Amino acid sequence: MLVKKGPWPRGQQRKELVWSTKAKALMLMAWALHALIIVAAGLTVLILKPGIDNFFTAAIFAILVILPFYFVLFSAALLILKPLDSLAKNRLARKAQLKIEKLKEPSPRPSPRGRGGLVIIGIAGSYGKTTMKEVLRQVLGIRYKVLGTPESVNTPVGIARWVLNKVDDSTEIIIVEMGEHYEGDIKDICDIAPPDIAVVTGINESHLERMKKMDTVVATIFEIISNSKPGAMVVLNADDKRVMENYKKFVWPDHKVEKFQISNFKFQIFDTEKLCWNFEIDGIGKVDVNLLGEYALGDVDAAVKIGKSLGMSNEQIIAGIKNIKPVEHRLQPMPGAANVLVIDDSYNGNPDGAAEAIKVLLRFGNRRKIYITPGLVEMGKSSPEIHRAIGRQLAGVADVVILIKNSVTGYIAEGINTTPPPFAEASGGTPPLQEGNTAALRSSPPKLGGVPGATFLSKEIYQQKSGARGGGISKIIWFNSALEAHAALKNILKPGDVILFQNDWGDQYV
Repeated sequence: MLVKKGPWPRGQQRKELVWSTKAKALMLMAWALHALIIVAAGLTVLILKPGIDNFFTAAIFAILVILPFYFVLFSAALLILKPLDSLAKNRLARKAQLKIEKLKEPSPRPSPRGRGGLVIIGIAGSYGKTTMKEVLRQVLGIRYKVLGTPESVNTPVGIARWVLNKVDDSTEIIIVEMGEHYEGDIKDICDIAPPDIAVVTGINESHLERMKKMDTVVATIFEIISNSKPGAMVVLNADDKRVMENYKKFVWPDHKVEKFQISNFKFQIFDTEKLCWNFEIDGIGKVDVNLLGEYALGDVDAAVKIGKSLGMSNEQIIAGIKNIKPVEHRLQPMPGAANVLVIDDSYNGNPDGAAEAIKVLLRFGNRRKIYITPGLVEMGKSSPEIHRAIGRQLAGVADVVILIKNSVTGYIAEGINTTPPPFAEASGGTPPLQEGNTAALRSSPPKLGGVPGATFLSKEIYQQKSGARGGGISKIIWFNSALEAHAALKNILKPGDVILFQNDWGDQYV
């Protein structure tokens, strides 16, 4: 990044630089080290060759020589401060751990488990953690006082601070989103807040850049299971192949295993006018959920199972499901002027989420569909094929694809341009793809562009859904930056369009 963008990137940056306490300490320590080098150089020359001019000459020389290698000073500052930093983090984590232990002690007050004490729900996975957290918070909140970790708070330090500042004696359930960058991250969080209920949302390639191997990714995410409380309820995404293939290696004999799945609900229909899913839950009845992604049905299934395990009635669960609202920046619909529908998916940065976003676009019938993205980050060596797959899925679904020039979007364009028009006669009893027919969207091969989860359309149905565009080739428009792309939208959008913003790169990526 430093080589390509330089130390001081040109042009307007999308976010202001925020100096954390740690960043300030590193900068001050680096300055102190630089000052020591300057003084040492000046004094050394002064001893060898007396004269104040020689001192200042040596000092100026030391300033200029060190500047290009300031990263060495930052590295040294990091090493010097690391023991103090670790001590402060460990102390913070221990204080939060002690508070959790006290809150979990049986008490006379009512609780979800009928014995007093705090209930902890932990959520881990490569994707879908935040939406799952919000669905659970909104459903369980109908009966209990529920707190969930705030946006972007998913590290041991952030969670420890949140526990110390926000969780109190009146809190009955906390929902902890557990982030993972390196092996052991989730274990560290579980040491602070060991889950009574552990949820695994799914596993994909999102962490390969740091973890390198898929086996490491799997083991790290399943730390939430192996470090949960004895007798914990384990809730797994049965629609995720990697979860189903690996979970038995991590569960304990006394764990209660539950599986949530999209297909557990009957009569699934997506209403493109009301922007919600209609479906029926066995033993509960018909409900609507105000989310765009089909994965939301799986999240609701998990919420139903967890709600029942905590003593909620069917009426309370239905009220909770009706209470579900779209999560900000995750397939969040925002109707605009001239009947333009904006779908904000800018906080979604993983392959499964991108595939789901494309499926959402496909459901909007004859409306012109626009997809804008800078691509995904941290995909490691899998990045080229992942982005080609996104392009193959987009081909023939999006009328216009707006790409930001960077190191990965060329692969998306390659995927679009090398995918044949998605025409294939339905065969083998495959139901025609029509509005609300979600079974067809999940049907078996043939597939669109060879990509799992994207079904071939018959020519007639394709023309119906794409506005009879015929050729099926998405138009690609390139921009040098997201700021330029957003500024140009006023000249691209037309009345009735659906535009989906997928992922959002920070200024540090190239």
